[in-house]
Amino acid sequence: MPEVLPPELRPRVFAAIELFLDLNFITRDLVGGDLDSTAIYFCVAEATMRPLVLGKHPPQTMRLVEPPESLRGSISRLQIADRTGLARETVRRKTNALVKTGLLTEDSDGRVRTTRNLGDANVQKAAHDAHAAVERYRTRLIELGAEANEK
Repeated sequence: MPEVLPPELRPRVFAAIELFLDLNFITRDLVGGDLDSTAIYFCVAEATMRPLVLGKHPPQTMRLVEPPESLRGSISRLQIADRTGLARETVRRKTNALVKTGLLTEDSDGRVRTTRNLGDANVQKAAHDAHAAVERYRTRLIELGAEANEK
């Protein structure tokens, strides 16, 4: 074990912890559940948005409140368990609860996706708050002498 840490290590760890706590607060409030439900929701949200955001589509498609269904992805409960590290039973139970609340929808194959909610003011506020948290993270790194772009 080294006696001295690289100068950027502790500031980066501290700033990352602050960012995690900020994002946890913002997202838990949005989902209205515990940390497991929040992780499941955002795992599903990423899978739902992936085809639209990372695909080669006209730029105006990204601005549609309701993009075509063909550009929305979905994910199985098993994939959610694999990606989040949560137990399969926990994922099954909490995903079912999120479907009941209307935050997720389930297709005929049992795959889930988020409901179309980016037009909702609370979701937009959470997105802006999350972006502000990332900016605070970058500012904190600079304040602590650990530039965000250092390799």
